Amino acid sequence: MGKALARNNHELAYLDRNQNDWQKGDPGDLVLLAIPCQVLRERLQKLKAPGVPVFSLIKGIEITTKLRVTEVVSEVWPGHITGAISGPSLASEVQAMSPTALVVASENEEWTKTVQLAIHQRMLRTYRSSDIIGVELGGALKNVYALAGGMCQGLGLGENGLAGLMTRSLGEMMRLAVSLGARPETLSGLSGMGDLILTAYSGESRNHKVGIALGKGRELQEILNHLNGTAEGVPTAKAVHELVSDRGIKAPVAEQIYQVLYEGKTPAAGFQDLMMREVSQE
Repeated sequence: MGKALARNNHELAYLDRNQNDWQKGDPGDLVLLAIPCQVLRERLQKLKAPGVPVFSLIKGIEITTKLRVTEVVSEVWPGHITGAISGPSLASEVQAMSPTALVVASENEEWTKTVQLAIHQRMLRTYRSSDIIGVELGGALKNVYALAGGMCQGLGLGENGLAGLMTRSLGEMMRLAVSLGARPETLSGLSGMGDLILTAYSGESRNHKVGIALGKGRELQEILNHLNGTAEGVPTAKAVHELVSDRGIKAPVAEQIYQVLYEGKTPAAGFQDLMMREVSQE
């Protein structure tokens, strides 16, 4: 994203994860967050509040609190304008200037438009939304269901199975997100369905890679130990399990994912249980 912004002639400063002071004491006009979700709070606490809008590129939910990223930012840095940038976007393809579409969301319309125009360019199309809840949840939830997509491939269950599984997964994403205040059409857009398609099918997706390895019988911790980067769907699955339980949401796919990740169930047994559920109306 930094390189994309540089192509639009913006001046950038990168803060290393070990730096606890803004470069030259100046956070600039806008702060973009791009670190693993589960270390976000600790990282923000070490930095002086920037006093400028803060937009997130992070796709996750904080496990301990089940808060969205902008909610964590508002707790640690109260009073700041917050927003999120999400959508189907492999970092390598954004960098290579492959055609990409993103959505920029905030409750502050002026800054939504400002960030949208700052990013928008010939091969990086941006849309804007006021549904920050839906945009953030779409980006976070799709990581969980991408694990199931990978497991489906790792088990060799075929394209029919994957298409059906992802369709039902989108339904679960929508039910949970709407119960938390999102608009249903947001989950049908770039940050929901769009990102789910990419993450569940792409060989470049870390969550997809983890799912494939699980489907082939490898142990979760061993997979994570050798993964280059963070698979946000693994911790987010725990938060989703608690959210659907607390809210009484029907989410059988999420439940099977949780059991595979945290209760020792095999992916094959999880898929068998999904297929043998009682018949119902779509």
